[in-house]
Amino acid sequence: MVGLDVLEALDGLQWLRTGEEVSRRFGISQPTVTRYSRKALSLFGLQLERQDGEWQLVGGDPTLLRLERGVHQMARWQGRRPLRLEATYWSAATFCAALPAGWMLGPSNIVGVSRNLQLLQERIVDGWIAGLPDLPTPAQADLQATVLSRMPVFFTCAPGHPLLEKRTLEFEDVAQYPTLALPPGSYPRVETALKRVGLWNDAVRMTRYRRDRWEGRTEAELVIGYGTPLSMRVSGQALCRLPLLLPFESGDALVTTTDYHRHPRLRALIEELRARLRELAKEDPEIEAL
Repeated sequence: MVGLDVLEALDGLQWLRTGEEVSRRFGISQPTVTRYSRKALSLFGLQLERQDGEWQLVGGDPTLLRLERGVHQMARWQGRRPLRLEATYWSAATFCAALPAGWMLGPSNIVGVSRNLQLLQERIVDGWIAGLPDLPTPAQADLQATVLSRMPVFFTCAPGHPLLEKRTLEFEDVAQYPTLALPPGSYPRVETALKRVGLWNDAVRMTRYRRDRWEGRTEAELVIGYGTPLSMRVSGQALCRLPLLLPFESGDALVTTTDYHRHPRLRALIEELRARLRELAKEDPEIEAL
């Protein structure tokens, strides 16, 4: 069996991305992070390689590593190490701030669902606060989601945007301006919903931009984004809400592997997060705490 500290260094690099961050979070020196991660790679006959900005394992057979990670995850659930939680940027800054003892929150800045799902399925992290509607599919039977909240999604823009002058909006109005660029496949259900109303990012939409409405403005000033009551709390006064809802509902869900879905420590975290969301819902009736 590989020591907890040794595999922690390798997992930490894949999760937190830099040796500096691993050192800060886990309280081990950067040289030790490097030494331990190299030791783990050597033991399992693997290598780390940067792919699209993320550390991925290449070479060799990762079967033994997966089994070892399962043992180490069990040790975390038993309380021998902090449990690891990833989140969205808005949940991290609102109801996931200052987690209960025994939980460690990650950077919470991953765009899209695929990397988060990978970290869960490879048992590098133990839980993930996902944004609805992009939850695991029925085909991903090894993962289980507990919905914590529901809330609307609306369009946002910078102060002074021309659309703020309109009392009512249609999707056709929004389509006259560039929308926030999301990587293809990053949020599959969101992408499908936006494509249905003609609001996805591709080169063809360039022909629909109204340059006459952009006089004296940069493209960045005119980009339309997406927001929820929680994300607007994080943005402060930097963005304005437009009076048009997107054709799907958002919210938050805690996703974990099925085998730990009913673990007492997970149930305790769910109850704590729901209590925090109920407090937020008292301030904003658009937030439905479940």
